Amino acid sequence: MANFQSTDPSIATSNSGDPESFAYSTARERWPKILSSAIDEIASTISGHNGLSKEDVEAGRAIQAKLTSLKTSMLGNAVLEPIPRDGRPDTEAYNEEFKTFKDLKWLAAPWLYTECYMYRLIHTYFTLSTPFWHSFDMFATSKRSSLIGSKKGTIELVKRFRAVLQTIAEKQAVDEETQKAIFEEMVQISLWGNATDLALLTSLSVEELNSRQGKAVRDSNKENIVVDDTEQVWSLLSRLRSLGSPRDMHIVLDNAGFELLTDLVLAGYLIESGYAKKIVLHGKRMPWFVSDVNPEDLKYLIEGFADGTIYEDIKSPDKEELQEAGKYWRGLIQSGKMEFRAELFWTTQHPFGRMPVVEPALFEDLADADLVVYKGDLNYRKLTYDGMWPHSTPFSEALGPLAKKHDGQGVRSLVLRTAKADVCVGLKPGQDANFEEGWTRHGKYAMVSYWDAKP
Repeated sequence: MANFQSTDPSIATSNSGDPESFAYSTARERWPKILSSAIDEIASTISGHNGLSKEDVEAGRAIQAKLTSLKTSMLGNAVLEPIPRDGRPDTEAYNEEFKTFKDLKWLAAPWLYTECYMYRLIHTYFTLSTPFWHSFDMFATSKRSSLIGSKKGTIELVKRFRAVLQTIAEKQAVDEETQKAIFEEMVQISLWGNATDLALLTSLSVEELNSRQGKAVRDSNKENIVVDDTEQVWSLLSRLRSLGSPRDMHIVLDNAGFELLTDLVLAGYLIESGYAKKIVLHGKRMPWFVSDVNPEDLKYLIEGFADGTIYEDIKSPDKEELQEAGKYWRGLIQSGKMEFRAELFWTTQHPFGRMPVVEPALFEDLADADLVVYKGDLNYRKLTYDGMWPHSTPFSEALGPLAKKHDGQGVRSLVLRTAKADVCVGLKPGQDANFEEGWTRHGKYAMVSYWDAKP
């Protein structure tokens, strides 16, 4: 049974029953808070939506009751049950792997599987309800509020991005040193955009958001990049440019809001600099890990910028900058130079090393690209099996099968991640000897980790 597990590396994984793990506090503290926020969001929708039918109101209250029951079960360390079938094929994958566990309990289970299971289970509460609730995003308000609260960092970043586009268009960045400097800046922007994660930071104030954004913050954080393969990626891009005929690049997204903005900046830069013919953005098809990007999040940002509706109280020149940026990204989509996809695989429980087995078409698509950029903590956990690896473990070893060729095909993987979990690989032996306790958990340290499985 479950042949997709046959190539998993033999490594202990993070478990919510381990008092020394970050999973321990996540399951006992953060998950219940997330459920409480979801319950409140449904209540707010019911009370503020006068057009809801009686049937939809009752259905919404039934979802609230299920979430309340789930929270009670979680805090009581109840045994998990198989996910109900809701007509989507991924429930079978969850339940097939579920059978390989014995008496799986909320507070004593593999963190990666159980956290994905939780969000997929919650989704059935909505898909098995009335049509009004089928596509309801219980995290939409918090995601949009975080973007609105990031006004200062957003305006600064958009102005800088448009200046870079102008520099590229006017061919001012002709020398190698200038080109490399711009590339490094774009990587830094996308990397540190990951520091604002609503799944971890559930109640950020505007001041706290601003403290994690902006050029000054990025510059001060450079010394906290504990794994930095930027030079290798630059060598790759330089080599690809010399060959001509750029192909697709992919970005596997993480958070909506300000981080999505930083990823759109990276996407635009890669296209306009001639490194990528097309950028494929991969997001989620359902509400996922609180702040992960779904199609409506992308639409909200781009159209809100283009229409000038997200920040209505800003100076006219600033609004014009944002509108032009929104129109630019909208134009990339309309021209086919940028595309958003939400494949089923990204909301399964599978570590990415299983991709060649469970989703070979997606693997072939990524292997055909010149580069695949994975953003954020969850993608890093899935790439490395959420394993309790020694920190000096090579990144390629933790990648498992994804570090190798399959049927002659391999993936170039670049991860831009600020650490908010226990797993971390690629350090030099003893590099973290003097780091503070729990240093991998709070988004202070970052990894730019690269592996080329194509050679």
